[in-house]
Amino acid sequence: MADRGATAESNDRVTSIGLGVLGARSTVARLAILPAIDASERVQLVASASLGGPVPERWASTSVDGYEDVIDHPDVDAVYIPLPNGMHEQWTLRCIEAGKHVLCEKPLAPTPEAARRMARAADDAGVLLAEAWMTPFAPRWVEALRLASTGLVGEITEIRSDFTFTIGPEAADNYRWDPMLGGGALLDVGIYCLGPIVAMWGSSPSAVTAETVTSPTGVDAATSATLTFGTDRTASISCSFVDHETQRLELIGTDGAIILDGEAHTGAVDARNITFRSVGGDESPIDVATTDPYRAMIDTFAATVNGDGHWPRPVPESIALLELIERIRTEGSSTS
Repeated sequence: MADRGATAESNDRVTSIGLGVLGARSTVARLAILPAIDASERVQLVASASLGGPVPERWASTSVDGYEDVIDHPDVDAVYIPLPNGMHEQWTLRCIEAGKHVLCEKPLAPTPEAARRMARAADDAGVLLAEAWMTPFAPRWVEALRLASTGLVGEITEIRSDFTFTIGPEAADNYRWDPMLGGGALLDVGIYCLGPIVAMWGSSPSAVTAETVTSPTGVDAATSATLTFGTDRTASISCSFVDHETQRLELIGTDGAIILDGEAHTGAVDARNITFRSVGGDESPIDVATTDPYRAMIDTFAATVNGDGHWPRPVPESIALLELIERIRTEGSSTS
């Protein structure tokens, strides 16, 4: 690991890691990850590349000719991959072959089998493979699940989790419609909807029912599912590319409900309120001090690479969620 100097932080010495980025023009990289890298004292952007046009001007000084040049850069310790889902396995394995740690956007892979291959390769090479799902680094989301787990609203009996938005006709070529690139609503935003359910109740429901609206390209334009856990716990999800934008999470218990609304799953820095709803229907806010979840994720990844931190969500958990997504696909009914 290259040592690029240290900076002071709370009287501790922090050694930054060199990070490379593939697909630097992707929306999540441009709007969230690259600014988080700039803000972090644990990471230095060393090399970046984009096949869809030039690297954004703010980071143009790090631009190299292609993905291979990022991976093979001698000062790159780790690589962030925000490419379309269907490209994750190919480029993750290439990074691992080069001995680089990998922070790969969610979902880790289009299938559990692909994710297992990636995990085996990382284990064999002794490098860190981490899924870049930033929601568990959002304090509001974490606090909502903590409050639910500690009995604020009694025993949780129902979870409702929605993430829908519209990809308009002007974006008919969006990679999310392409089955070869791992498209589909459930794979794209399903991790957000299923993540809190799995965190609360695990990834093995006793029964699954699902309905899918299939797009002309063959991927799901929308998926809704009901998951049953035993005799008295039910979870429902709604994922869509064709409905109005909604992000909402409800954790419903015997003594009330905990509600996240407005960027419930994407962890906006300015989203600070959790809603507590009593059994009688009265609502009151719970304020949560928050931070940038992308910065927190980047810092934790770098600390884990450096050996002075711990990545909180091991790859087997990512694979288990992908297995649940596959089960929903298999057991669901489809309409065009």
